[in-house]
Amino acid sequence: MNRDNEAIVTVEALVKHFKSGGTMVRAVDGVSFNLPRGRMIAIKGASGSGKSTLLNLIGALDRPTSGSIVVDGIDVSQIHGSKEAQYRLNKVGFVFQSYYLIPSMTALENVMLPMELMGTKQDQREAKARELLGRVGIDESHQARTPTRLSGGEQQRVAIARALANDPPIILADEPTGNLDSKTGKRIVQLLYGLTQEGRTVIVATHSTDIAARADMILEMIDGKLTVTSVFECAKT
Repeated sequence: MNRDNEAIVTVEALVKHFKSGGTMVRAVDGVSFNLPRGRMIAIKGASGSGKSTLLNLIGALDRPTSGSIVVDGIDVSQIHGSKEAQYRLNKVGFVFQSYYLIPSMTALENVMLPMELMGTKQDQREAKARELLGRVGIDESHQARTPTRLSGGEQQRVAIARALANDPPIILADEPTGNLDSKTGKRIVQLLYGLTQEGRTVIVATHSTDIAARADMILEMIDGKLTVTSVFECAKT
């Protein structure tokens, strides 16, 4: 496991502005930072502070107005079309507050989908999906259920398994415990933190004090600006 201070994400003078009605919104306003590999990073801030927009920019779900984002050697601000799609399939896994599982698919099929998009063979993707679901605590009797037959915590665990399907080095999670009770939320935090023990980098936009307590690094945002960066030398236990 690589736990040194090598940067996996480098952001320089990043800006994202957009118009809402007649108002210019400065969602991300001149932000610069380096994020180390193999750590949990929490991005904190009130609603509207820009933390979710920042996460979307790192994940190439949105494009910056100006500035640069380099992720694991890829200049994300310069990629387009098929290269952008490949980046999202290979480099980052997404976990959202609302899960975004496909309701007509079973848990197993939801986890298999990213591998299908990568062209992985049917038997290989089914075997890996079952292994990933087992790792996050979804047993075989629940793997054939559609999302509506799973609890919120189970749906979020399926979403984490799906995010891991193509072995991305980075997991991006946007308020992953926001719809969960505190006990279930703590299990999800533990699960996400455990991914850093495998060398993955986990970047979480959150209000959660539990996530902040486990983070190796905290970025705090107000009105699109980075106001505080806290780095903790020792991983939490």
